[in-house]
Amino acid sequence: MIRTCRRQACSTWLVTVGCLVLASRGWSAEPFPIRFDDVTEEQGLRKPLAGIMGHGGAWGDVDGDGRPDLFVGGFCDRPVEAYAPATAQVPTRLFRNTPEGFVPWQEETTRFYSRTSGALFVDLDNNGTLELYSANNARPQSKLPDEIRRSAQLRHSNVFGNQGGKLVDISQDCGACPEGMRSARNIGALDYNADGLLDLLVVEDVFIKNPRTLLFKNLGNLKFKIVNDEVGLPDDAYGLGLAVADVNEDGRPDFFLPHSNRFFLSTADGRFREDEKLNATFAWEPLDREDWPCGAVFADLNRDGRLDLVLSIHHDNARNKVYLNQGVTDGVPQFRDVTEATGLQNIPQKCPHVEVQDFDNDGWPDIYLSAAWLDEQGNVTPLIYRNLGERDGIPRFAPSRPIQEPMVYYPAGPSADFDNDGRIDLFLINWYQGNHCRLLRNTSEGGHWLKVAVRGTKMNRMGLGAKVSIYPAGKLGKRDALLGHQELSIGYGYASGQEAICHFGLGRWEQVDVQVMLPDGTQLSERGVAVDQKLTLTQAQ
Repeated sequence: MIRTCRRQACSTWLVTVGCLVLASRGWSAEPFPIRFDDVTEEQGLRKPLAGIMGHGGAWGDVDGDGRPDLFVGGFCDRPVEAYAPATAQVPTRLFRNTPEGFVPWQEETTRFYSRTSGALFVDLDNNGTLELYSANNARPQSKLPDEIRRSAQLRHSNVFGNQGGKLVDISQDCGACPEGMRSARNIGALDYNADGLLDLLVVEDVFIKNPRTLLFKNLGNLKFKIVNDEVGLPDDAYGLGLAVADVNEDGRPDFFLPHSNRFFLSTADGRFREDEKLNATFAWEPLDREDWPCGAVFADLNRDGRLDLVLSIHHDNARNKVYLNQGVTDGVPQFRDVTEATGLQNIPQKCPHVEVQDFDNDGWPDIYLSAAWLDEQGNVTPLIYRNLGERDGIPRFAPSRPIQEPMVYYPAGPSADFDNDGRIDLFLINWYQGNHCRLLRNTSEGGHWLKVAVRGTKMNRMGLGAKVSIYPAGKLGKRDALLGHQELSIGYGYASGQEAICHFGLGRWEQVDVQVMLPDGTQLSERGVAVDQKLTLTQAQ
């Protein structure tokens, strides 16, 4: 594959990967321009979400028809006038994704008033269907006069069990929504004890007394219990977003908590530990009381087979960060701050959510931050740092347009290929009056692609924790020929839930080899895979 510049004005440099010579370019070169069309109205989402003070959302195929459905939540405890043009508080909603567009879910259980601050679709009973977890930022008491606002403040987090395609509220008896957990923000799913059942990690924010991050052990049959003491999680571990992955390469999940900026590493005895030097790498000196590290995502930015870390900041001067994974020493991953060298700049707007996806399918994963440009005609351009390739091991990025004001931001913005055309789309969840939620369809004329899902039999059925690597056909396992590397994860970034799918852009490659490393060390592989399709690999019984 050779990538070339189409404009003489761009700067060009060469990188050798195995036997391939890749041509990268300056920010002005666009062999695969990243473009989006706003299809919010035509897809049926503009009217029912008008006026929502949106804060969290998630994608997941609830009805099993192959199209990801959409859950959108927000804060419902403000005065009515805050929701204009709506004439009342706008509730949390679930939408079914149909060939004709998005239609509201008919069950009233999925339409409620809360302070929803995050969401996740996850298979909690390991039967192949998805449950829904809504993380609600509840308050211990409310003195508001009207019922809707008061109930919104008092509503704790919810779990909805999937019973034959119907979502049923099981919050009260499941054990994963205790009365003592109030200021929930983000949810992660992981199998910390390798029993084949997905456990839940729920992050509380610092805006209550004694915030915690709670690990809920899955006991089976949609029952959970808190195991913080058993696994060594301290009582003062708070955060905003969350990122989960096996970063120290021992087959067990680790996690990072932005805001407190603490890294928790798994141990062989089923516990979690912190490393003083590792935490020092991510120590944060705030500019003021609202300078908050917020979202986090693990991703291989330079295609070296290691998971790097991108950190997004909830501040008007967003000093977003890129940390390069230098490998593991004595069980501890070594990270280096390479933000300046990568080309990321300070953003004059909040950037709560972050994801890494290959939006132009050119083979190099891009960084998306939930800030955007909003022009006078109401058109939105999301902030995407396009990956230009790597030089001396450091990935290089350039923004989709010059960084300058005015910009707007969205608290959450989960990605998904909602129309199954092989291009990653975005749903931007709006908070402020004068703007609205946006479904942005990716219309980029990019390269080839491959989606990879993993179906577990002994491990969790969603395949979370599996590591997927892509090589040119005939190069399986040759690290210097690696085209992409990801770990299956959901609930990363901030207040957002994604599908359990690894999406790889492949540029001009038309045939590839796929290798999957399962947490127990076994491997699955497929050689000579045709591109532009979804591939599901199943663990042996």
